[in-house]
Amino acid sequence: MARLVRYEFLGSTVFFWLLCLTGVLVPFAVIYLLHRTVRIEEEMEDPDEFVRQVRSGKLRI
Repeated sequence: MARLVRYEFLGSTVFFWLLCLTGVLVPFAVIYLLHRTVRIEEEMEDPDEFVRQVRSGKLRI
């Protein structure tokens, strides 16, 4: 079975952008982004067909 891998940010987008806007805290924003992003792997029969359906608008996530 093939795997579909996606990344999802679970942190606060407001907090992330506040860190980015300060300029000095951009390195902390990058670290926050890396630590709050998770990798999700799902096994599927045909992941290419799934991606085609999502992109065409036939399937909503």
